[in-house]
Amino acid sequence: MTEYQRFQQALDSIGALANPAEAHGVLIGMWIGGGPAEESRWLAELVEEDRPPQAPPTALSELYQRLVEQVTTADNLGLDLVLPDEETSLKTQVEGLIDFAQGVLYGYAIENGPARRALGDDAREVFDDLGDIAQLDPESVKTEDDAFDIHQIEEYLSSALLVMYLQLHPPIPETAGSQRLQ
Repeated sequence: MTEYQRFQQALDSIGALANPAEAHGVLIGMWIGGGPAEESRWLAELVEEDRPPQAPPTALSELYQRLVEQVTTADNLGLDLVLPDEETSLKTQVEGLIDFAQGVLYGYAIENGPARRALGDDAREVFDDLGDIAQLDPESVKTEDDAFDIHQIEEYLSSALLVMYLQLHPPIPETAGSQRLQ
């Protein structure tokens, strides 16, 4: 079983309406839009309102903790995005990328992140790119299309979203008298 399938099973077990790519996008968008988001709040966004809260499956808690580590570790160069793997069809991979982009935009919106016009040029460009990805037609993307390299897009989003988070929520520098919370 792939990691993506494991996350899908976990999402299904709580009645989530999202697939793993979209769910991960929502989580990242929430963090970018409003800073650290509670795991329970993220999971509540993924299920119907009338579903009672329940203990999160281990796989989803691990995914949440992985994001926390990636955005709080100084030597990290990007986020590990949860997307369909190379073993799936290009169409499935593109659909996952679309769902991920839509999830990031949704997560950012529900946290009332800064208006697009208030962002720096780089962050606005990332949002424009997410919007373009969210509107892709998976049927129009062909393997022989050199202009569309899904791995290059994944790498770009991995680093661009982390940089965007750090720009909107810069770490507090440690001073000689401060101690880092464990």
